This record gives sequence, C-alpha cells and structure tokens, in this order.
Amino acid sequence: MSDISQMNDLDLAALVASKICHDALGPMTAIGFGMDVLDEDDDDEDQLDNAMMMIRKGVRAITAKVQFARLAFGAAGSSGLEIDMQEVRTVAGNYVEGDGKHRIEWHSDLASLPKNHVKLLLNLIAIAVGAIPAGGSLDIRVSGEKERPAMVIRAVGPRARIADGLVDLVRCSPQQEVDARSVQPYFAGRVARALEAEIVLEMQGEDAVLEARFS
Repeated sequence: MSDISQMNDLDLAALVASKICHDALGPMTAIGFGMDVLDEDDDDEDQLDNAMMMIRKGVRAITAKVQFARLAFGAAGSSGLEIDMQEVRTVAGNYVEGDGKHRIEWHSDLASLPKNHVKLLLNLIAIAVGAIPAGGSLDIRVSGEKERPAMVIRAVGPRARIADGLVDLVRCSPQQEVDARSVQPYFAGRVARALEAEIVLEMQGEDAVLEARFS
C-alpha cells in the first residue's frame, strides 16, 4: 500500500478475514486436541472428561467469536435494517465474558439500532476489552436517538491503558502498516467515518474511556 491511511477495500477485507480466522484458530485447535484424545480410545475417565470439557469450551468460544464477527464485521443477515439490542447485548456478553476475566455492565434505553451503528458499538467493545488485558469490567452505555446515539464504554481494571497508536488507528491515520492485529480499531474508524461520527479515546483517572460522538 502506497498510502497507509487510504487502505483500499480489498486490503481491508483481507485483513478482516485474517483477523476472524486468527480469532477462531485457538478454539478450533482446542476442539481438535480434545477430539484426538477421544480417538485414542483411552480408558482413563479423567482424561476423557478433560477432553470433553476442552471440546465444549472450544465450541462455546468459537460460537461466541463467530456470532460476534457476524454483527461486528458482516451484514448480519439480509433482512431488516436494524438489530434488536437484546441480541446485541447477548452477543457482546458471550464474547466479552467467555474468557472468564472480563464482564460487562449493560445500560441501554434503546430497543434497536441500525446495523452499522451496531458494528461501531461492537468494535468499540472489542477495543475496550484490549484496554484491560489483565481483566476487569466494561460499563457500556447507549442512549439517545437511534440514528445519533450516545455510546460510552468505560473499561475498568488493573493497568487499564490506551495503547500507543490506537488513537491514530481509530482516526484512520495510522503511522504504521495496518495488520490483522490492528485492523479492528482501523475498521471501527472507517465505520465511524461512514456514520459521520468521531471516536474519542482517553484515560479518565485509572479508567480507559471510549466514546462515539455523532455530529
């Protein structure tokens, strides 16, 4: 790419696909390992129980990640222009809380949101999880008008931080080449730009706060 800040749609699609595959690889590997143990025809009941637990955990994890990606990156079905916020809450909760380190506190007075607004919200949630890698909670608040909602996410946890380069990525002006690890905030920035919204990231005390502001 000759201009980092002007990534074309084909390159962006390729990086998003790489990220989804990378996120799915861990759970798939765990499922495969559990299946290998079962195929060994071992009579060790503890080992068989551990294998089944690994498979179940892997299935839950990959299901949560795929459902999240469907709303955060995909078309989320061909019918309807809006998505029920209860579905969004469930998908976000399964994704965030699946690792056992993070939890969400959800506050919304809206029954539904347009699809692209949901994309923006879920990508902000994923970025917020990355802001508290040691674990913690996300306080998620969505309110106001459906087409111009206020979206505020407060990430609370040990060593919460806004990573270097993150602000540039959500502004779609990265200083380094975007890759599969950094494509999510860049994608969020592209969605925000299409919605004529601005993403604001800042530290407030020891908390990382992410906000989408609509013009």
